[in-house]
Amino acid sequence: MKINGIKIGNMLKVFFVILIIAFIAGYFLYIRPNKIPPLNIPKPGNEIPEIDYKVTAKFDNLPTEAMVYRFKKPKDPEAEIKSLAKIFGLNGEVQYYQAANEYFIKEGVDDRDYRLLRYQINTGRWVYTDMKEYMHNYDYKPQNLPSDEEAKKIALDFLKKNGIYDKRFIYCGVAYESSGSALTNDYKVLRKDVNFFPVVDGKDVYGVSKIIVTVGDNGKIVEVTKWYKEIEEYKKVKIMPAEKAFEKVKNRKSSNSINPKAKSATIKEVFLAYWEDAGTIEEQPYLQPVWVFAGEAVTEDGKVEKFDAVVPAIE
Repeated sequence: MKINGIKIGNMLKVFFVILIIAFIAGYFLYIRPNKIPPLNIPKPGNEIPEIDYKVTAKFDNLPTEAMVYRFKKPKDPEAEIKSLAKIFGLNGEVQYYQAANEYFIKEGVDDRDYRLLRYQINTGRWVYTDMKEYMHNYDYKPQNLPSDEEAKKIALDFLKKNGIYDKRFIYCGVAYESSGSALTNDYKVLRKDVNFFPVVDGKDVYGVSKIIVTVGDNGKIVEVTKWYKEIEEYKKVKIMPAEKAFEKVKNRKSSNSINPKAKSATIKEVFLAYWEDAGTIEEQPYLQPVWVFAGEAVTEDGKVEKFDAVVPAIE
């Protein structure tokens, strides 16, 4: 009996060792790769004021779950940059820049007048730039910049014609690249950045996700930036109640664009959105939902300013 007991004891030890190995293997092969990591939303550089928020937003009928999307890795980055090079008429060789882990094609006559296409292997983001339009700012005096509406049309037509446009980028705005100052009477607009912002599942996407088309003199396309990662549905998950997320805002544990000199603030809207992280797919594999608390703040000098606070919706 003693011998059998020893044998049984040894068998149990072996069984538990196998069980532990199986658990560890399962963790690294399935659980860990599919676990949704915490979302890192940058905090503002300025101090968040310690104030009591008045709330007029309604917290009823808000969602209790949301779809999480998985970022898709580029299947063939080298083939994709070659395809993009055809769109921009670049004929140079594809080269690899190890420090940034990206492919690039550079074509031009010297270190000032050249065109550059860069493609991030880990994200699928890319940027095309006609550097000639950027290196001569001191002499650059555009004579025929398009209006904002003309710039929007030029940008959208270019994206659609070349198969770059993604239909989820439905919001469009124009920002100016300028030099000089109105105070010194030498302010001038050099180029117009047409920004396209996305919506996913009817919800805004915060973070870095956008397409930028820079339009220069006579409507010339001088830069195009695809600054987002491709996505696919992953799974629906339960999310933190908005009331619990709001506690983080009140305790200054959220990302908050409120003026540090605000003396009072009112939360007028609360809604679910998404956040695209700036890192690689390995660092953050998922497009995740966030709670957004939008409102108005009154500063020490009586100015009324809009702000929003963002809190990850997955605990």
